[in-house]
Amino acid sequence: MRLAAALLVALCVFVAAATAQAPAPIVLMISVDGLRPDYVTAADTHGLKIPALRRFVTEGAYADGVEGVIPTVTYPSHTTLITGVWPAKHGIVANTIFDPLRTGQSAWYWYAEDIRVPTLWDAGARAGWTTASVQWPASVGARVTWNIPEYWRGSAAEDAKLQRAVSTPGLLAELELELGPYPRALEAEDDEARGRFAIRLLEKKHPALLTLHLIALDHVQHETAPFSAETFAVLERLDAVVARLRDTYGSLLREAGYVLPADWHPPHAAQSHDQRTVLSA
Repeated sequence: MRLAAALLVALCVFVAAATAQAPAPIVLMISVDGLRPDYVTAADTHGLKIPALRRFVTEGAYADGVEGVIPTVTYPSHTTLITGVWPAKHGIVANTIFDPLRTGQSAWYWYAEDIRVPTLWDAGARAGWTTASVQWPASVGARVTWNIPEYWRGSAAEDAKLQRAVSTPGLLAELELELGPYPRALEAEDDEARGRFAIRLLEKKHPALLTLHLIALDHVQHETAPFSAETFAVLERLDAVVARLRDTYGSLLREAGYVLPADWHPPHAAQSHDQRTVLSA
């Protein structure tokens, strides 16, 4: 079972308009799964070169008094982030569904129809905004304008067809012409590619809300350990992904405000309370 700790980056962008009516804000929410808050707040101690993430500390404010949900695993946590309510209310109570007879293959909570309450995507749609999402948990069939959900069955080449089938019709075909095949693995280079897909969505579609889930840091900590050299190498590469996303706003001539809630739990524990850092600029 993959365990979750999420760094979230919310960039709220309000653009001055020539007309009396202001445009929809742009909000970018990035989850870096498995990020400890002290990787950022004590980066010098760990010898980490993560300037993009550190900007949220040096240029803003931060606090460390927030509790995570129970259970602190990826799918319940990410659904709380997208709904604002506890797992007992939103209905995503684990990574995988309760299936003691194992009647289904890889029976994860893939589908947004299992979420019992409205999401941020729903709120955006009601406001008349367009939305986008890349690799977000429990988002298959979500009310998202341009959606590439988190979904897998295996690693065969045929599974790329399944990813296209559960994504917004035609979206992957359009983006893959420019960016190459959408990644389906868990390594740093796969998250770098997901970042490129997110950036292209911002540039081409201009969604009011975009959600992005990066998973390589969580994966490498399960394979090695927290504080390992491999973990820090992956984090530095993901910092560059965050930097490129932030730079995209500059290229679009946007003004941005930033909020980063970051939560952590040990990757080898079944359940635990989170320590969470909230940063804003």
